[in-house]
Amino acid sequence: AEVEDGMEGSSFLQSLSGAASCEPSFTIAVNIFSYFMFQNYLTFNPTNNKELVSNSKTQAIYYSWFEEESVLAHSAPLLTEKTFNKLVGKFSQSVFHLNLTQILSATMEGKLVVWNIHHPLSSSPTFVGFPYIKPCKLVHLQKESITVLTTVDSYIVTGDIKGNIKFYDHNLSIVNWYSNFKLSSIRTLSFSKTLPSPPTEKSNFPTDCTLKGDLFIIRNFIIGTSDATVYHLTTDGTKLEKLFVEPKDAICAIACHPYQPLIAIGSACGMIKVWDYEKKKYLFSRVFEKGLGVQSLTYNPEGALLGAGFTEGTVYILDAMSLENESPEPFRYSRTCVTHVSFSHDSRYMATADVSFTVAVYVMIVKNGRRVWEYLARLRSHRKSIRSLLFGVHLDSNEPRLLSLGRDRFLIEYNLIKSYKDHLDVLDIHRTDQGNYPTCMVWYPPLTKELFLLICNSGYKVKLFNSTTKMCR
Repeated sequence: AEVEDGMEGSSFLQSLSGAASCEPSFTIAVNIFSYFMFQNYLTFNPTNNKELVSNSKTQAIYYSWFEEESVLAHSAPLLTEKTFNKLVGKFSQSVFHLNLTQILSATMEGKLVVWNIHHPLSSSPTFVGFPYIKPCKLVHLQKESITVLTTVDSYIVTGDIKGNIKFYDHNLSIVNWYSNFKLSSIRTLSFSKTLPSPPTEKSNFPTDCTLKGDLFIIRNFIIGTSDATVYHLTTDGTKLEKLFVEPKDAICAIACHPYQPLIAIGSACGMIKVWDYEKKKYLFSRVFEKGLGVQSLTYNPEGALLGAGFTEGTVYILDAMSLENESPEPFRYSRTCVTHVSFSHDSRYMATADVSFTVAVYVMIVKNGRRVWEYLARLRSHRKSIRSLLFGVHLDSNEPRLLSLGRDRFLIEYNLIKSYKDHLDVLDIHRTDQGNYPTCMVWYPPLTKELFLLICNSGYKVKLFNSTTKMCR
């Protein structure tokens, strides 16, 4: 949809293309005024590519394309609760009925609105009568909200908010349904273009729910659900296969492997997925328990570990190649969202920062001949949100150094050598700005003998600070 501000009535231009191959067979430009509202679903008549129907949550629009006259006629009758003296509900999807003279619109009240398509008779050879639709019936099909409406072969198919998939004949009588898969809300149904094979002695098609109890032979189809999962259903034997799972909530964290073409992606639903970004190939994933949303991810310098901070304060150290726990139990020393995770250059230390302005440090020690991670200390060192958390290296001793930068305009360096259990020692504190506040900090590349920190602020300024004296250069 492309908004054209200069058009009267805040109309928008929407381009629709139908194609059977690489080249579009035709393109239709539809100019719809804003009072029709956003059209959230659109489909063509499967037997007539000159007809299509779309709907918003409150209105269905029927289109008929007259190619010779270059006219796209449309009909959008207003439907209210007074039309049938019953609650209709918000529209979800619309399709052309199998009889091709009607349109069906599903609603979130479990009902179907039946529209008749009227073709006016022309009184003269030069008269062009534009077809229009008119509501004729409201059918209460089921209790659950209908989220998907489509047709396949001789069936009208619905998917609903409870994960049920139901098949009706052209009279809207139930023929069969799938309700034992325990799916979340159905978002899409896509049927195979290959017709089902005729049944044999080895076939295991279910029987329908009619009195005859005939075999219910239907094409295989793909199911998409609201929890971002895609399934394939083989109808012969009723075999449901999970194809893949994608994050159903926002992506909040990404991390690149230090030397392999791998990228880890974390989402607010608690899923971490690892991809090969050169081959565009999904490799492996892990879904954490409910309530754990991934907020921050970082690989250690060797690429063997992946540190993960979660929205409720939990910190996991994971094996980078399997996403299994590197520590027996996660760390739960923070009660708020962990926004930053960082490893030292030698992977002896890991530090985290949370929205409570607190920095926590974890250390790897050798216990009983094994390397284990332990909590060292934490400190509420800032008064406002922490913008960056970095490890560096002391050039004279090669020991790790830890710095944090806050929105409170303070750059703080910690003394890891003098820190001990439950005590995080502060080496120095420097103010980086006066009026503006810092937004991020990185190490400047070692192009000179002098080592710099590069800091950006809210005034669109970039500053170089000497990493030892913290003086602005």
